[in-house]
Amino acid sequence: MTKSIATLVIICYSVHAYAWQAPAADTVPVKAPKGLYNRALHYLQHTNDVKKKKKLDYSIIGGPVYTPETSAGIAAMIAAQYSTDRKDSLLPVSNIAVFASASLTGFYGLGLNSTTLFPHDRFRLSVKASFSSRPNKYWGIGYEAGNNKDGYTEYVLLTEKLQADVSRYLGRGMFAGISLQVQNGRAAKIDSMAGKPLMQPEHVFGMGIGPFFVYDTRDFIPNPWRGMYFRFGYRYFPEFFGNRQGFSKLELQFDQYHQLWNGAILATDLYAEEHSDNVPWNMMAEAGGSNRLRGYYEGRFRDRNYIAVQAELRQHIIGRSGAVAWIGAGNVFPAFRAILISQSLISYGIGYRWEFKKRVNIRLDYGRGRDQQGFYFGINEVF
Repeated sequence: MTKSIATLVIICYSVHAYAWQAPAADTVPVKAPKGLYNRALHYLQHTNDVKKKKKLDYSIIGGPVYTPETSAGIAAMIAAQYSTDRKDSLLPVSNIAVFASASLTGFYGLGLNSTTLFPHDRFRLSVKASFSSRPNKYWGIGYEAGNNKDGYTEYVLLTEKLQADVSRYLGRGMFAGISLQVQNGRAAKIDSMAGKPLMQPEHVFGMGIGPFFVYDTRDFIPNPWRGMYFRFGYRYFPEFFGNRQGFSKLELQFDQYHQLWNGAILATDLYAEEHSDNVPWNMMAEAGGSNRLRGYYEGRFRDRNYIAVQAELRQHIIGRSGAVAWIGAGNVFPAFRAILISQSLISYGIGYRWEFKKRVNIRLDYGRGRDQQGFYFGINEVF
């Protein structure tokens, strides 16, 4: 949903903003100038000011967008920061982002991402929710199916998703909790006359729950400069939850952040998914998209299992501007014994960062794969 690009509005305004940027002030408000253009420019200049007296510090931004999956369109986003205990200066801020977008191809969607840290960081609640209607392409299951670049079926995918993770602090950066995932997907307007692979069944409901463990020493969740993040989780999707067939999912993520020199962060990410045999087609692991293997069409390569690694260099440039460069690789496969190095998918690219709020970045990325490329626009770092 936030996998979109090219905010001409953001770029044009921010270029001017850097030339006129004054240091952020916590206590002295700056009066907005007259005129629509000047007011918009003034607003963008001060979105990252620290507003200590506000219970909810929010900002709004929007503009034209483009993605390889949805084509040209328009998007709007509200990003906010808040604290559940403003007297505790050591408690990291909580954050929430609400976004909406629509495109010329008929795509439209709404979404919400939030992380709430309760007083003394004893409990954490993370919520991701979205609804979308998206013209899509289905290549089938497995590497060989996706490797046939033109062998896809066009259809429209209607999806509602919800993931809620609640965890309790165990001490020394460790958390344990329960994760709930609900996903309802339906394929419509299927081009069944093309003789290409078809998705079956057309309607899939999935609901699962299970435990997870986290070790987290990141200094700031939306944009870490140092620390480590490790998450291992298991979800079971039983038939009595409404699933057509029972299946399970294992998920692992391991991220590290190191400061190389002034303003430079090296971020590394290892991610893996493993599903049991009965996982339906639209809940399989999918390579590509805005977070991993950027440049590949999301869902072109899908299978029961997926592993991906990436390394990203993040460099502050000047004012509120920054840049990134990354390289990554990944595989989709039916079983671990079937992994082939020759089937690895390589991704690399560059990106631009603009500090929308204090240490919360708007990102604009250009990624390339073996035979595909794409632009992506979103909020917060990809990992």
